[in-house]
Amino acid sequence: MALVLIALIAIVPCMCSGDTTSFILDSKRFPDDDRFAPPIGNGYLATNVFSDAIYVDGVFNGYREDSHRARIPSTASIRVTSGAISEVYRLDMRNGVFIHKANLSNCEVEAQYFAHRLFPNLLIVLIKLMKTSSSHTCLNVHLHLNTGKSSPDFGLEQKMVNINNTRYQYGPIVQPETNSSALPTIHHYWTHAPKSLSLTASEKSHTFKFITSIHTNKTRASNGYSTALAMSADELYWLHSKMWQGLWKNGKIETVGDTDLQQTINACFFHILSSLPSKRTDSFHGLSPGGLSRGGKLLANVSGGPHNDYAGHVFWDMDTWIMPPIMMFYPDMARTMIGSRLRVLPAVKVRAKASGYEGAQFPWEQAFTGYETCPWKPASDYQIHVTADVGLSLRHYLAASSTTRAAELLDNGGTDLVLEIARFWKSRAVKSTEGDYVITGVMGPDEYHFNINNSVFTNYNAKLSMELPDLLMKKNLASLDKIELDGFLEVSNKIRILYDQQHDFHPQFDGFSLKEKIKQSDVVLLGFPLQMPMSTATRRNDLEIYENVTDRYGPDTGTWSMHTVGWLELGEPQRAHQNFRMMFRNINGPFKVFSEKPANSTEGPRCVNFITGAGGLLQAVVFGYGGLRLIDDHLEVSMSGIPGTSAWAMNDLKYRGFTFDLRLADTVVSVNVSESEDANKTLTMVLQDGYPYPLQIGRARETPNKAFRLRVMNMSDVRVHSGGQSVTGDFLRKWILLVVLMITNLLCSAVVHNVLY
Repeated sequence: MALVLIALIAIVPCMCSGDTTSFILDSKRFPDDDRFAPPIGNGYLATNVFSDAIYVDGVFNGYREDSHRARIPSTASIRVTSGAISEVYRLDMRNGVFIHKANLSNCEVEAQYFAHRLFPNLLIVLIKLMKTSSSHTCLNVHLHLNTGKSSPDFGLEQKMVNINNTRYQYGPIVQPETNSSALPTIHHYWTHAPKSLSLTASEKSHTFKFITSIHTNKTRASNGYSTALAMSADELYWLHSKMWQGLWKNGKIETVGDTDLQQTINACFFHILSSLPSKRTDSFHGLSPGGLSRGGKLLANVSGGPHNDYAGHVFWDMDTWIMPPIMMFYPDMARTMIGSRLRVLPAVKVRAKASGYEGAQFPWEQAFTGYETCPWKPASDYQIHVTADVGLSLRHYLAASSTTRAAELLDNGGTDLVLEIARFWKSRAVKSTEGDYVITGVMGPDEYHFNINNSVFTNYNAKLSMELPDLLMKKNLASLDKIELDGFLEVSNKIRILYDQQHDFHPQFDGFSLKEKIKQSDVVLLGFPLQMPMSTATRRNDLEIYENVTDRYGPDTGTWSMHTVGWLELGEPQRAHQNFRMMFRNINGPFKVFSEKPANSTEGPRCVNFITGAGGLLQAVVFGYGGLRLIDDHLEVSMSGIPGTSAWAMNDLKYRGFTFDLRLADTVVSVNVSESEDANKTLTMVLQDGYPYPLQIGRARETPNKAFRLRVMNMSDVRVHSGGQSVTGDFLRKWILLVVLMITNLLCSAVVHNVLY
């Protein structure tokens, strides 16, 4: 086993340092509502602590709209049930492990639960018994295995295995998503859990190891189980924890002065990262609003929907709410999310053609095949903005990426995806009698109104999609057909964008009345994330008007985070903070599990482990208080203090091949570059004087807290003066002229001095 560790240590990230208490969430009681049990997952499989279900990425059961995550009865829900004098339940987010400690009359028990980060088909339970005194016995510590009822999603069959205490079952799902789709088969090995555990008379302590290994490939499931069996408990834990520590080392947000806020931010990252694979893969099936640990059919007679945690389906939530903040720290994970859209490109092209359009039309709910699986017909028929949302995620990713990273995406299906999305919108828009282009029969993000015309959010998002191919050409990222590009621009330049000049705001759609309530943010999204140019007065009016008509208990799909971003843009920190705190209503229990609605709303929490809400809160921090804006050729930064903190930082941000920290303390912002992918390029800071200052690796640069830009430049275009200021092109000529003028001024002064004295 030492050889295994030597072989693996090179690929396991090193430990991150710093305060660890903000990564610990403790409770003396497990949540009374088990819906708020925390997830443990690794992007391939996941469960909720002590639940009866394990889910595997991409394994769904049910035809079309009845498609849902296929439930595997849990073999990792092993709980100590002996009467405890005291108990502690701990979520250790830094190491990606849930811990249950129980003090019994004659021994201590510590159980650890984790989805292995290095071996993604493994769920591990380690139960350690420890005598509290040499004279004590530690006998018959009772265990309960919560497998729940048999699963109706699989036709499972057990087979004998020639390994002690090992069980094996396998079987296909019962009903595929379409008549032509495959029947995935799962292979499931696990360690049998006895009814009780005991220490021998000579043992002071012992760790019992329970392994669950699941994969759709039998060899991988079997090999994973054998690998874990050959390792010690300490080795399994060490390798797993180092992977999690490496994730935190590669990106995190730190605050000073508000422990609860810091724990909340860490929980946002943890709950999202638990549903994402560590390594980039093209086989990922996408993020669902409820994450990978949820999405089974909880209500037998109901297809999908919020009370079934949206069945594990992928919505616009992934592209618009979860990906952007994750992308700024973990670009490979963002690429994996985009890959889940690329995976179904053939299917979404078929759908567009069947609907009478060109290009690609994404479903409102995507599962295994890429065909529509939404059970609510108004959404599946009208909520077509999801196709533009995918386009927007591509635009964001390309804006944040180095030339090498952008080329990798575009060369591996990205260019086709950009073009097919633009083709769809060009064919979907219709020329009106007024000569502009309109898009009719849609639903915007506000789901209280559908079959509407000219949703301003949908139309502007479609405009951005049609402009993206031309942007690729201008950036020399792709060689495309000029005639086709001109056709895209003809429509995008003339698409109808509703604007009420008299009241200086954007009506949500044709005929919209301000007396009507809306479900969630819609028009407000024009300002961000769409970044539509508008006057400050218009931006303010949009915020004021729609904040007043938004359902205060509507699902928090980015609503209050986007209002936070908007008010910070306008220099209204108090208004921003009021909206920021609205999101905390949706955080539940000691383990900070998000819900779609506040638990005390009339509908209850609806979808739980709602990572869409976690993504929204991170957006409020990164793009609101951080003030980051991805522009096509630079990154804008305008940091604000977070109420309750004395300082805060975004560490290990990634932008165009550079890794850097941004920190705000009092009235000073510092930028510290730690890595560069290309020695021929430099990251420069452009202050309000317009000059680019090169940032040197490992040397922090401080500046008074005012907005500035970060721009990547070629080293050959940058010259550094003794004072550290960079000069390029026209800047050099201006500096030479300035120096000449200064010398002339000094000479004139000397002459005047001699004349006078």
